[in-house]
Amino acid sequence: MAYPRTVLVSASFGAALFGACAAGAATFDVVRAGPDTVTLMDRAAVETLEGGKLRRAWSVNVQRNLVSGGPQQPGYVRTLNEYDCEAWKIRWRTFSAYSRFGALVMKKDNDDPSWAPAVGDAEAAAGARLVCDGHSTGEVYAAGTVGQVVVALMQAWDAAAPLPPLQPVRPLARPATKRRDKPARRR
Repeated sequence: MAYPRTVLVSASFGAALFGACAAGAATFDVVRAGPDTVTLMDRAAVETLEGGKLRRAWSVNVQRNLVSGGPQQPGYVRTLNEYDCEAWKIRWRTFSAYSRFGALVMKKDNDDPSWAPAVGDAEAAAGARLVCDGHSTGEVYAAGTVGQVVVALMQAWDAAAPLPPLQPVRPLARPATKRRDKPARRR
């Protein structure tokens, strides 16, 4: 999957930020990335169900804005998906949306047990390759927890406070040097 160069740079920045070599750091695969959203999955947390036919995994979608329109309100959505690795299908089971401060905004369980094909949806296909085949997406963040990645991404999106304009400054006057009228005595 090809990502825009700016996304790869920000992903590389995030990995460097967390120090990929740090002890106890986990890696979180980038399943989808764009200028306003990043979807992550923890390959190590995939659950196997029904003898390996089905697998279950959580994804975390970090968003610059949880709502369309209005002021920017960063947050994240945590989704539990099930994957049928034999039929290459996916269905979501539940999701929860959280504000940037971790407050639950909305929770919804899926009442529809039907499956959708993983092919044709780039994010679903990338998730299925990761969950079913163990194929990394090639881009990862490393951190102690996915929460650290979420916070770092939202902070990276925050607008930096502008510096005040430069103020003209007059050069400091040099102090007048004292002139010695008398020659120094020698001993």
